[in-house]
Formats: sequence, C-alpha cells, structure tokens
Amino acid sequence: MKKFFGNQITIKVTQVLSAVVGFILLLLGIAMQIMPEVVSTMFLSLSTGGAGINSLRADIGALFLGSGAFALIGALSRNRWVLVVPMSFIGLVVMGRLVSMGLDPFPTATIGSLVLEIVFVLILGFSLLTHHFSDQGQERAGVLGFISSRGFHLSLGAVALVLVLSFTLRPQISEQLWAGGVVDRMSQSPIEDLPDGLHVGLAGTGAPMPDSQRVGISTFVIAGEHKFIVDSGPGSTLNLELMQYPLEETSAVLITHYHSDHIGDLGELMLKIWTYGARSEPVVVMGPEGIDTVVGGFNQAFSLDAKYRYAHHGDTVAPASGAGGVPVLIDGFGSDESVVIFDQDGVKVTAFLVSHSPADPAVGYRFDYGGRSVVVSGDTLPDETLMDQSQGVDMLIHDALNPDMLNVMTRASETTGQVVAGAVASDIQTYHAFTEETARIAWDAGVKHLVIHQILPPIPMSILHPVFLGDAPKIFDGPITVSYDGMLFSMPRDSQAIEGQWLLK
Repeated sequence: MKKFFGNQITIKVTQVLSAVVGFILLLLGIAMQIMPEVVSTMFLSLSTGGAGINSLRADIGALFLGSGAFALIGALSRNRWVLVVPMSFIGLVVMGRLVSMGLDPFPTATIGSLVLEIVFVLILGFSLLTHHFSDQGQERAGVLGFISSRGFHLSLGAVALVLVLSFTLRPQISEQLWAGGVVDRMSQSPIEDLPDGLHVGLAGTGAPMPDSQRVGISTFVIAGEHKFIVDSGPGSTLNLELMQYPLEETSAVLITHYHSDHIGDLGELMLKIWTYGARSEPVVVMGPEGIDTVVGGFNQAFSLDAKYRYAHHGDTVAPASGAGGVPVLIDGFGSDESVVIFDQDGVKVTAFLVSHSPADPAVGYRFDYGGRSVVVSGDTLPDETLMDQSQGVDMLIHDALNPDMLNVMTRASETTGQVVAGAVASDIQTYHAFTEETARIAWDAGVKHLVIHQILPPIPMSILHPVFLGDAPKIFDGPITVSYDGMLFSMPRDSQAIEGQWLLK
C-alpha cells in the first residue's frame, strides 16, 4: 500500500485533483455570494424566497467557501492534513443526502449532486493517504504555525480578492446570466422529452387551509398526444407555468366539483390557455351539474380583461374568438355511476360519481392509455364506485386527512379562542377519506402506487409524514407518496415502470 500511495506520480495526481475540488468548491461559494438563487436551484435543488437568501449566503456560502479554501491550501502546500476539514464537511453532506433518500419520497433531484460529492470525498481521502505515506507525511506541522504561514495568508487574500472582483462584476455577470437563461428557458422543457405513455403532474396538492409547501389542488395528465388539467385551485396556474406544462395544448379542463379550492384559479387558467397559444376557440371545461354557472361566471368576470388583451395584442396573441371557456356538462351516468367522456387515439377518460355531500354531484376521473392507468379521486369519502374504477390501476391519486392531527387543532382552537378554525378542522372530517381509509381502498383495488394529495392538515415538515400516514403503510404495502407541488410521475406505455422527477425546485 505504501508503495502505491507513496509513489510520486500518485501524490502529484491526487494533489492536482484535490486542487480542482477546492477550485470548484470555491467557485460555488463565490457564486453563492453573488447569485444565491441560481446556485440553490440549479445545483442544490433548493427553493428560496427573499427571507432565505441571507441564510444561503451565510450558511451554505460559508460551507462552500471554507471547504474550497481549505482544499486549495491543503493541495498546494505542505499542510496536506488540512484536507481533513473539507473531506469531513462534504462527508457529512453525503450522509445527510443518504438519510434523506431513505426517509423522503422523492429524492431523485439530488442524485447528481450526491454522486459529485462522493467523488469529492474520495479524491480528498486518497490525497490524504498519499500524503500519509509520503516523506512529508511523517512531518507534524503545528496548527499555529500553519495559520501564521505565508501560504495561508496568501490563500485568504486570493479568496478575498476574487470575492471583491465578483461583486464588482455583478452587472456584467447578471447580464450574461439573463441572456443565456432566457434562451435556455424558452428552448427547453422536460415535458417535451417525455416518452410516449401516461404522465401525471401535480401542480397543486394543498387544501383550503394555508400551506407554505402547497398551493390549491390541480393535476395535469398527459396521455399520448392529449393533455388534460383536473381542477384549478388557487395559485395552481402559476405552478403549471413554472413546471413548463404546455397550457396552449390542453385538450380539456376537467372539474371534479365546485368548492373554491378546486376552481379558484379557473379564470386565470382559461386566460393563459387562450393567450399562450393564440387559440381561436375557447378551451373546453367539463364538469358535473353546475358547470354552466361556474364557467359562465368566470367568462363574465374576465370579459373586460379579454377586451383589453385583444385591443393590446390583437390576433397574434389573443384572438377575440378564443377567450374564456366552453362549459360541457358531464351526465348520462350508467348503472355503475360512470360515463366515458373522452375516447380518441387510444386515450379513454372516464368520469364517475363520488361521495362528497353536500358538494353534490362530485366526480373523479380515470385515465387509460397505452396499457397504463391512473385515477384522480377528487374529494370523497370511501366510495365503492371509486374503488371499482381503481381496480388494478397503476396509480391512485386520492385526497386524505388525518383526524387525530385535526383534533389537536380543534382542541388548540378552544384554548386560543379561534372558534372558526376549530369548527373547520372538525367539519372537514365528515366528507374526506382518512389516510387509513385511502390505504384500504388502494389495497382492496390492487393499486400499484398510492399518491396522497389535498393534504389535511397542512404538513410543513417531512418528519411529520409518519404521523400523518398513521397505520396506512400497514394496510397498503405498496409505495405511498405524500405529495408536494411539482412532482411528475411518468408511466411509459406497455411497461410496469413508474418514474418520478421534480419539475419545481
């Protein structure tokens, strides 16, 4: 071992590689200082608002800058032992990612970062070994001597100089980022690269209660060449845009029922579908009894806006004939309480009645294409019709609540005097399925993958997932996903695979 690791060629190679690692970490640290939002979304799969930028610069930026500086110092000086510092920090990062992969439902967005970090740890570790078996490795440098050394001071000065230059050149850097980013954003969409099959995107997974992690309920389904949007909860149109779903290609908008958290964004959605593709015909909006009232109301509310758009943009963007939506009533339910509402090009969409009184009628939808199938429940109590429609499907997307967690909210409301919040937490339990009930439906129907959306109560942290799910994993032994906005599930045709990725970061 000493012969290999003590070899001068091995020592030089690991030294150069360690310097490269340090340089990369240093660049990331500097980039985190001048453009934290870009680094956090592109390289770390983190999302942030204004309140988080300070922490990104201070915490994550310090990690990168410190690790990069120590890696460069260790690689370019006799004090190779300093590499223990960045290796330890990056090793802890790797450990955290592995823990997340074991506990979190959807870790695929950080696989690339994990692989790179493991490579960094290995390079730094090998470099330490070569130093240990070299002649220099037998020397013991003092920490104080290291800190007072000329090389240490020069390294700190170089880092400070680069930081100053980076901030000085921010206008030029930002201009180049904008120019390149606009081109990339307008020319690339992960949805365009999806294989033929059935694909389900979660643009909104929340409920009426405020949830910092989720907006109002909305799901898009891509089946072959046809695209559908199920429900349009508040805030969901923006997520559809951010997920780069092609709004202008929507075949139909399907509404499950008329609670505000399912239709609150319908006016905005119809507007964007119209103007994104300069459509000359209004989008079809399908739903149970009451669809005329809902669509007509939004058409009227947005009628002035439609006039402004046409007057400003004309037919190039907003042909007057394409504004708003055309309501299509879903009726004619058979003895099994279902009806096929779309059947073209191998794509079949079935609407079926569910139990959500007093929001009555309410429906769910089943999509079949290419040997794959998915059911979107809408809001419902445990329902025999839904279970019949869910037999053997690849994926069941079902609303669910945890009554024990809601009861805690009710008791807390009595203490704090928030009577309305307590009443809502109690009342909603009478027309939504519990997590265990949802799991029982999935098990009895032979569902392959259960996805829970319309999360009640809101869950701000993944550590609460086991509490929220309760005994559901004991009832249904297949995969259960507690959903977040931005998830995309892909089911290639004539396959058994269900692949996941994030379209929001």
